[in-house]
Amino acid sequence: MQTLIQKMQLLILSKKILATSLVFSSFAFADNIGDITEHKGSGGITREGESFTTELGLGVQQMDAIETAKGRIKLTFLDDTVLRLVEHTEVVLTKYYFDPNNTQNNSLGMKFVSGTARFATGGLGLVPKENIVITTPTATIAVRGTDFTTTVDELGRSLVILLPETECTIDGDCSPSGAITVTNEGGTVSLTEAYQATMVSSFDRIPTQPVVLDNINLNMIDNMFIVAPPPKITEAVEEESSSSDSSTSLLDFTELDQDLLKEDWEEEDLEYTELDMDLLDVDFLQDVLVTIEEVNILKRSTQSAQSAGSGTADIQGTTVGFDKDTQYNTIIDQGMGQIWFYREVNGIISVKIPIDSNTTLRSENEGKENLITVGDGQSIVIIIRQGG
Repeated sequence: MQTLIQKMQLLILSKKILATSLVFSSFAFADNIGDITEHKGSGGITREGESFTTELGLGVQQMDAIETAKGRIKLTFLDDTVLRLVEHTEVVLTKYYFDPNNTQNNSLGMKFVSGTARFATGGLGLVPKENIVITTPTATIAVRGTDFTTTVDELGRSLVILLPETECTIDGDCSPSGAITVTNEGGTVSLTEAYQATMVSSFDRIPTQPVVLDNINLNMIDNMFIVAPPPKITEAVEEESSSSDSSTSLLDFTELDQDLLKEDWEEEDLEYTELDMDLLDVDFLQDVLVTIEEVNILKRSTQSAQSAGSGTADIQGTTVGFDKDTQYNTIIDQGMGQIWFYREVNGIISVKIPIDSNTTLRSENEGKENLITVGDGQSIVIIIRQGG
């Protein structure tokens, strides 16, 4: 009997140990990988669908999405790597593995989504630099240095600046904190000098050639670079763009580059229909349709209406299809025997008339006039005044 009781006690103890082990494993998977060591203002963390308000001492975990609002945050990780976020910045902690007893397998990954973040590797090098990967919407940053900043604007364009090892002297002497490479589908550039920078405009366009920024310090690197990039960076972007546009060679030509519309087709073989209208092609800066104040039809031609669809259209003042000057889409529908004039600029003009009619369509806006005539324009007169 005593032996049976001992066996039962042992079984219960084993189950308790197993349960404790499972609980420990679940907590170990969600261990903190760092903490908020400086905090100013407000921010938030999104973790597995839940939201947390940032505060001093709050732990961070793998796959946390950290976003500052009107605040600044400093994160310190287990290996003493430091990440600083200024106002309106978002970063996702995509990967972090740390074993102090086996540093070769340690790794770290982050995605800079928007705003300005400063990254500095731990001084002890507990995470091998080749195992650190930082990404932005347009580039991948491989760390061979220790300290750099990245500013990402709302279009995903990324400005990367390698920082000095220590603050520069009055004479401007300073050494870089190592080196970093910036890579995307367009190519790779390396930053090896203090305050050397590159701009990445898109994921398939090579980063600009590195330039050293003058007369800046650490306190000047923030989101202002989104609205006012350093002049040298602006010049580098312009040079890179002009170089890309002028580098076309015979190797760049394919049959897909041919514009078949420029072939020697007869005009009547090309038909423009409602499906061809591209409303996004409208120049909204031209004139804005506020209201149609007056549509004055002086006279209709009974004979023209009866013979609609039997003739061809003689149109002056605009072209068939979309005319960039008048902003009108002109469609000739032989089946319905009518011409459709359609214009949409913050408002709509839609006029359909018989093909054989003699019509004048005049639209006016702040001194600018579009005059379109069909035939001799004497039978029907449509006047559309816009604005004041």
